[in-house]
Amino acid sequence: IKIRTTEHGIANKILDIYSEIPNGPDPYTYIPGTNQCGNYTGEGTCYNREHLIPQSVFNENSPMVSDPFHIWPTDGRVNGDRGSYPFGVVGNLNYTSQNGSKRGNNLNSGYSAGYSGIVFEPIDEFKGDIARAYFYFATRYQENGIQNWSFEMFNGTKDRVFTSTFLKILQTWHINDPISPREIALNNTIYTYQNNRNPFIDHPEYVAQIWGD
Repeated sequence: IKIRTTEHGIANKILDIYSEIPNGPDPYTYIPGTNQCGNYTGEGTCYNREHLIPQSVFNENSPMVSDPFHIWPTDGRVNGDRGSYPFGVVGNLNYTSQNGSKRGNNLNSGYSAGYSGIVFEPIDEFKGDIARAYFYFATRYQENGIQNWSFEMFNGTKDRVFTSTFLKILQTWHINDPISPREIALNNTIYTYQNNRNPFIDHPEYVAQIWGD
């Protein structure tokens, strides 16, 4: 939830990673519950639940399908345009959301070298947030058959989980975008009713200890 202070007081709004503009006014805002929907006509219509790791990867099975550490409220249209594409670094783009999130072919050079398929790239403000959600998912569901799930970002093992390319992307995002107040609040809130935490928010150094530099 985003807390806004206005001349009329404080208003609670959804913090949507695909419309949030950190240093300026957002193109649209959503009120929790009121603006939630399943159908949309365009960006800014409503928000729904995005699974950062697509539901199809784990066949919509529990408990993955309802774990809020990787299920975030996002604009319905942008969520749909992201689809089930992996996260990466866009080179040639074919879509841009109103806050600058992009979809297109992976750059396939520098730290993103090794993959040329279609990827989705959030703005820099949320790259580390997404990376830490992925590291949580890999750790939390190590014993739930993750080595058997088919996804471009996964390498078919339960200890490393990620391909070399996507591991380097996630590690780079984790380093370049440190822990935010949003993540700390999310971690504390989820703990109150799910009774577990994202250890990579509490201890960001664990990423290097587990996957190397």
